[in-house]
Amino acid sequence: MRRLSVPVMLLFIAACNEVAPLSDGPGVSPAGDEARVVRVSDGDSLIVEIDGRETKVRLIGINAPELDECYGSEARARLGSLVLDRSVTLVADEDAEDQYGRMLSYVYVDGSLVNEELVAGGFVMARSYQPNTTFESDLAAAQDRARQAGAGMWASDTCSVESSLHISSIRADAQGPDGDNLNDEWIEISNSGSEPLSLTNWSLRDAESVNRYLFPAGSILMAGDRLRISTGCGEDRSDHLFWCAPGPVWNNSGDVGYLLDPDGRIADRFEF
Repeated sequence: MRRLSVPVMLLFIAACNEVAPLSDGPGVSPAGDEARVVRVSDGDSLIVEIDGRETKVRLIGINAPELDECYGSEARARLGSLVLDRSVTLVADEDAEDQYGRMLSYVYVDGSLVNEELVAGGFVMARSYQPNTTFESDLAAAQDRARQAGAGMWASDTCSVESSLHISSIRADAQGPDGDNLNDEWIEISNSGSEPLSLTNWSLRDAESVNRYLFPAGSILMAGDRLRISTGCGEDRSDHLFWCAPGPVWNNSGDVGYLLDPDGRIADRFEF
């Protein structure tokens, strides 16, 4: 077993508690809010009951595929098998809530960290959410192991697809205030193959799946060409499309762009 760190206010508790993986049996959870899970929304969010009141919870440090994407339903099913109708301990990090009013938590069952279990099984991706980074290195290491083992979504024949379409570049930091210059923020994709490729029903998304772009029907990227997709609005051309998002898409401090095929499989990812 390994010793896990917790936020500063819980350090004195962590000094005397060790947490085991779920597969190793019961352990001791750090101090937090006790709750019962009543529903599982998707692979990284729950509805819990605390003192008779239902509360939405977002698991920290992970990002599950959306339910209409590859492995989204599997991620929800796995989370449900771990926590549904069970008592859990919810431990906060720096931020108590996200921008949607959901409680941000590390979720423990019998002393084991569910967030890490999901990453280790290849059901979700590790994702850094500043400033809530207590387990950032643990989750990144679990993801590395899952990818090397081809676990879950990382299996070569599951959620990845071989394609000559690639993300070649992302410009996250537009000149001046990002919100005032959305068309200077962009992502570029390229076709490294020898044939034109249709982009109909292909899509782009950021690391959190909050921002999504669906390529217009009939879009084609010729062999050897590049296509820029600007965040702002404009008139689409064969070499330049416009997301027309209401605000910046890419986080200047770091993000991940995903290029998804019509079945929601990852054709390419670009991390910065």
